[in-house]
This record gives sequence, structure tokens and C-alpha cells, in this order.
Amino acid sequence: MRSFKILILFTLLCFTGSGFAGNQFRWVVGEKLVYKVRWAFVRLGTVEMYLSDTVRVNGHLLYKVDLKMDSNPVLIFVNLHNRYQCLVDSLFRPVKYVVKEKHGNEINRMIYRFDYKKNKVTWQIFDPKDSTKIIKQKIFDLKDYMYDGISLTYFARAHAKEGASFRVYSYFYDRRGPVDIHFLGDPEVVYFKPMKKDFKTYVVEGVFHLKGIAGVTGEYKGWFTYDDRRIPLGAKMKVFVGNVKVELERWEKWNP
Repeated sequence: MRSFKILILFTLLCFTGSGFAGNQFRWVVGEKLVYKVRWAFVRLGTVEMYLSDTVRVNGHLLYKVDLKMDSNPVLIFVNLHNRYQCLVDSLFRPVKYVVKEKHGNEINRMIYRFDYKKNKVTWQIFDPKDSTKIIKQKIFDLKDYMYDGISLTYFARAHAKEGASFRVYSYFYDRRGPVDIHFLGDPEVVYFKPMKKDFKTYVVEGVFHLKGIAGVTGEYKGWFTYDDRRIPLGAKMKVFVGNVKVELERWEKWNP
């Protein structure tokens, strides 16, 4: 059964439009959030998410979000320099997802295109030596809405509400798997070190039932600001090296 029915069941978790009544989620073009990723006391790298622009495709307003992942250059055991871009619609679904992952001196490029009228996904892999040449293409049925790391983050931000629980599906290459999301019943006050102040937050816990970007898998926990922006302040999760903490350290177009 399509997860669309789940969304209906929750009435978009009491949302109207792109947010819920009284505290509507607010997109802000130019929003840039930069996070440090720590493994114990070691800084593994930096993650940057940037809502760079809006575009219209077939009359539909889409939000263009860029994601950068860069490992700490002083570390010799990890070398990660990847770029991702997603066009996200008003229901927080991916419409086009572009992957550029660096392996040695080559950049592997993939594109996913989602056709929600036909319930199909087209997945293409391009030749690292010729970015115009498709070396593999696969079209598969869109049985459930599927979210990449970018659209999943915005989906969670927009649907943050005390006590809300649901399951969505994510994908990595041509594999898919469920992601459980549960917002705790009570908000939590956390200390945000970069601003030296306390923030009231929505708390989310859940499980990734597949292995995704940078080996993300298993249980996770995160904190979103308790307002119409739902800025992710931080998270705990498991990646390829073990358990890590992701902490917001710099931002643009956010003035709490």
C-alpha cells in the first residue's frame, strides 16, 4: 500500500499546505546550515546543506537543495568529498536527485528522476570519463514514496509534531528500505553551544533499516528547533566508522 495512504491517514500530520495550522513550516531560500561531524573527540568532517533556489518544472514549484560532504583533510583513513542535489516538491518528495561521488581521481555521477503520475523512477549511471554517456539505466516501480537524505531531512522538519510516528522509505543506489520516524511526546530543552543559549526542541528518534550515504544505518536521534523553521541543531547516528555526533556550527538566513 502506498505511503500516500499513510499521509492521508495522518492528514499530513495535521498539516495544511506545507505546514500545520498555527505553526506552518517555512521554506527560506538562502538557508545554509553547516555541521561538524565528530567521532568521539575526532572531527571526521563537515556537512553543508544549502537551499539555493526555487525552480518551476511543468508548473510545479520545486526547491533546489545542495548537500556537500567533506572529510577532514588531516585524516588518512577517510577520504570523502561528495556532492548531492535534490529538487524537492511541496510534499517534500524528491523529483530529481543528482549524485556526484568522488572515488580517487574519478567522479561517479548518478541521476534519479521521479515520475509520480506514472509511479516510476528512472535511475541512470554515467561514465566517469564521459559525463554525457549513460552506462547503466534502470526503471522501476514507485511502490512507495522514497526519500534521499536531503528530502528526508526536510520531510522530518516539516512533519515535526509531538507524538507523531510514521514509516517512510529511503533508497541508496538501487536498494530501498524503510526508515522509522518517531517524535517524542514532550519537547526537550537543549543547550546550543554556538549561541550559548537554551532551545526548546522537537526530539526525533528512529531507525534506518538500510545502509545509506557514508554508511548511515541503525538507530538515530535528532533535535529540531520548536518553531516554524525546525532547524536541525544536531543528531546522533551510526556511520561506517561507528557512532558519531552531528552538530550545527554555522548558518546563514537564520536569525532565531
